[in-house]
Amino acid sequence: MSFALDLSDRMAGHAAFSDILWRLESSGAARSIPAKIETVTEPPSGEDLHKLLYCAGVFVQTDVLAYRRMAQSIALNSLIVAGGDEGAYQRGRRILTDLGNFPALDCVRREGVETGASFLDALRRTLSRELNTVRVGDQWIPLTDFQKDTWDELPDARAIAISAPTSAGKSFLVIEHLCRQIERAASFCAVYVAPTRALLSEVNAKIQRRLGEAVDVRITTVPTQDASGPARQVFVLTQERLQVLLAASAVTFDLVIVDEAQNLSDGSRGMILQDSVEQAVSRSGTTRLVLLAPGARGFEAVGASLGAPDLTVARSELPSVLQNRIQLKKAEVGNALELDLLTPDGPRRLGTYRSGRGFDVPDSRLAAAALELGSTGGSLVYATGPTDAEKVARQLAHDLEDGGDPAVATISDFVRKHIHPDYTLAGMIRKGVAFHYGKMPTLLRETLEGAFREGHVKFLVCTTTLFEGINLPARNVFIDTPTRGTKKPLASAALWNFAGRAGRMSSDIVGNVFLVNYEDWPDKPLDAFVGYEVQSAFLRTASEVPDRLLGALGGAMPTESPHDEDAGRVRAAAGLLISKAARDEVRGYVDRTLGSLDEGLRNRLTEASLAAHEKIGLPATLLATNWTVDPFGLRRLYDNMLEKVAEEKTLKLIPISPLGKGAYDRYGKIFTRIHREVNRGDVGFAGLVSGIALRWMRGVPYPVMLAKAVERQKRYDDKRREENRIERERNPGSRVRDPGEIVVDDVVRREFDLIEDQVRFRFVQLGKAYIDILNIVLERRPIKLDHKRRIPRRRCISGIRLV
Repeated sequence: MSFALDLSDRMAGHAAFSDILWRLESSGAARSIPAKIETVTEPPSGEDLHKLLYCAGVFVQTDVLAYRRMAQSIALNSLIVAGGDEGAYQRGRRILTDLGNFPALDCVRREGVETGASFLDALRRTLSRELNTVRVGDQWIPLTDFQKDTWDELPDARAIAISAPTSAGKSFLVIEHLCRQIERAASFCAVYVAPTRALLSEVNAKIQRRLGEAVDVRITTVPTQDASGPARQVFVLTQERLQVLLAASAVTFDLVIVDEAQNLSDGSRGMILQDSVEQAVSRSGTTRLVLLAPGARGFEAVGASLGAPDLTVARSELPSVLQNRIQLKKAEVGNALELDLLTPDGPRRLGTYRSGRGFDVPDSRLAAAALELGSTGGSLVYATGPTDAEKVARQLAHDLEDGGDPAVATISDFVRKHIHPDYTLAGMIRKGVAFHYGKMPTLLRETLEGAFREGHVKFLVCTTTLFEGINLPARNVFIDTPTRGTKKPLASAALWNFAGRAGRMSSDIVGNVFLVNYEDWPDKPLDAFVGYEVQSAFLRTASEVPDRLLGALGGAMPTESPHDEDAGRVRAAAGLLISKAARDEVRGYVDRTLGSLDEGLRNRLTEASLAAHEKIGLPATLLATNWTVDPFGLRRLYDNMLEKVAEEKTLKLIPISPLGKGAYDRYGKIFTRIHREVNRGDVGFAGLVSGIALRWMRGVPYPVMLAKAVERQKRYDDKRREENRIERERNPGSRVRDPGEIVVDDVVRREFDLIEDQVRFRFVQLGKAYIDILNIVLERRPIKLDHKRRIPRRRCISGIRLV
């Protein structure tokens, strides 16, 4: 045991230490809240404060995370509460220097000459800062110790996983590393894999800004190679787009970066990610792999399944800012909230906040607490879904006034013009309030994110869309439930990831996570840190539901349903195995990726996969990029097409121009055929989606599409009212109820969901599969015209895509 560790143990074990530390941390937390808190403890005296700072100076010399975390807490809280104590200010900065936390150090730097700093302190700080500083474009930026250690490791790492808290600057490092590799190479190809279009857009913009006007570098989010393009290319793709690129080309990569790599555990999309990354890495022995994730473990095991058994891990569990977790509950008497600070020893009373605002109604307590305690620095407020987000945002906006900010006035006008005049977002954003969910159009979502970053939007009510990926930290985070959607529990790691957005590195030294009604939560997920456990989604599926997987391979493919969380991953795992069987790779793949499972189970899965492929009988090239679609459904679609060809109705299978005459009828029948044969789905739903898809393909603007949706809802409601009137006349005792007035927000939300989820995602996948099968059918049974001349396949469908 080192002398510093032995001394730290003695200091931390002293009878008075924990009491003085609590008085410092509670005082710092109370002062970080813009509202006046009636605290129950006094701040530490000047003498006690300096004792703590002396202890922190010893703690920081150890390698023990708990002591280094304690040292940072003491330093940052001292800087919050010390006021004019120059000695405390200088000692706090010295500890931050020893921790290598230069972003926080810059945040607390005072203007003017540092007259209180000793020459040795100033020299040590300058040298340490210079050692941690790197050039980014035309700027010199100091890194944290973790960032600098990782930065030094990146150039030589064959495969590396970087795990650190949210907003620790992971993606910043990797994007800069990527850009430097591009600048130094004559020929270079990289792919940056991001799980969502929102993150895709953000990363693409960052790379574009960093590389500036370099005309000899192609940066694209489109999964196609440009043979005539420059020798240096960067693809920024979702895992689905990477899958398409790999299937359509022989591209090899110098560098593969996977952001939010904990999504390897995420059902069907995790399987697509794993399979695509494995393919990308296997194509060249020189490809380098970088995985990024917030506070995740288990990468070593996953590395082997990705073809990177030598994967190393760079890990940090120390955030660069203070993150106070504060429990809020309604006081028993009066309009007040009681605040408890969560500590390693449990919640401790911080104080009471009194207000003229009432907190009695549980349904509006989240909004009331946010208005009172989150008025500065930007507040993210969690909502369980889009409907809940709109409701909480309306509650927030109710008591606020239009601030006259021209920036949000411009956004308001944009929303009225380009979404719908009656969309409530247009009015509330003028008050500095907005809601945000994943199915919004990309441009609108990015506009709201930018307005929040720049401080024009003070309160952003969001769903789980902001739990990962997008760099959108805030001073405050408000959460009142550990659930999502229809009361489904959220993973503890996801909650911690969202809570980690409290506190903005390089802008703040503190962030607050307010937990409303936390004492009533069935579990207490934020009592102690829980990180992501990264595990192959394919392995998890095979080990957790092997019987369902074997059944799916036998043809009993489960129907996707919101009430069956296993159905999607079972379908994907079965499709993946069948695609591997089609390429005669299934036995090796199963042994490599499921090596920890019983040999008998592995053999049964292998044999079932081979039997399924033989029964389906579709080409490996088709299954390679369409395995997330039911392979048995693809066979049904193939057989249906063959029937139409035999009936000499081949032309009716081929999509026509969306602008052409008869397009609505043609696409309605195509969508119905796809949905009926592949998904065994409702043909009425397919007809609805086909109409929306056709308008989208024709480039119909959002306001026109949404106005049509409102009119469609009005016609439906009028029809119901007429049916109800007839029913009441026939049966005076009938209790049928007429629909209420149309709520435009509800219609817009449903339309967004159909466009973003069904048209732009699900039916794009289904449409691609349809075209691939149509290609096969026409290759085997070319079209015959009346004069008996065969038309080459290429002339029939060249350049035609469904969506």
